[in-house]
Amino acid sequence: MNAFGKYPNYQDIARLEYGRLLWKSTTARKRLLAHWEHPDHPHAERFLIKRPLVERVLEATEPDNELDAMLRAEGHSLRSVMREIPPVFGTI
Repeated sequence: MNAFGKYPNYQDIARLEYGRLLWKSTTARKRLLAHWEHPDHPHAERFLIKRPLVERVLEATEPDNELDAMLRAEGHSLRSVMREIPPVFGTI
């Protein structure tokens, strides 16, 4: 079993991978945060609550299995945090 579980959700995995790619660029990170924090974004409130976890996962350099183990020790999982990453594409 890997960090994504027995039945991986490829949309969540894509959101994680694209989020990580965009997060590496300072300009893209600012645009993502502006988009996700915008009051009209449907997930803005939820993102603000989970922001520290989402940022931690997007910035992580550890392999996914290690990151998952660390998150599980804190009562979370990589799979659950991936679902908290707001959609990357779209306009507000």
